[in-house]
Amino acid sequence: MKKIQLIGLARDGPAFFDQLDLSSKAFRFYREGIPVTESVMSQRLDYYSASPGAMKAMIGLEALTSRLSIEPALLHLIKIRASQLNGCAFCTDMHSVDARRLGETERRLFAVAVWRDSGFFSDRERAALAWTEAVTLLAQSQVPDDVYAQARACFSEEELVDLTMAISTINSWNRLAVSFRQRPVD
Repeated sequence: MKKIQLIGLARDGPAFFDQLDLSSKAFRFYREGIPVTESVMSQRLDYYSASPGAMKAMIGLEALTSRLSIEPALLHLIKIRASQLNGCAFCTDMHSVDARRLGETERRLFAVAVWRDSGFFSDRERAALAWTEAVTLLAQSQVPDDVYAQARACFSEEELVDLTMAISTINSWNRLAVSFRQRPVD
């Protein structure tokens, strides 16, 4: 597997990085100039270099996601849950770290995978996690009516569309990371 340095792309790569709002925690590697030993991922290929236009669109979508009507702490919970379902170690790790930086407790983070059996989550969070699972596992569930009703009881129309966009975006990131074996390293 090839080692990729994402920071180099931000400093020396396509000009589109300069046009993005990189304040999102998801872009901390670019913004903070984290050393290579902390930000290098082992993966099959460097998809940022292989298709910069596609990655420009993905990064733009991620930047938009960070500005939607859904609170950042909830966004991290749904990103963690979708990443768990998709088997994406990189995104699960990244969003768990980001959630902790926002003040999320380890106890709640450990319980995301078993949220149904945990009393740690609000009705709104539970609705978002159920919606995340239904949208992520679309082929299995076709988003059941009861899950939709629960989500509509907790989210406005705009929020539900925004939540679905955030779930769709993390699912896309998961598919890139899993397909090309992007993994976190210590």
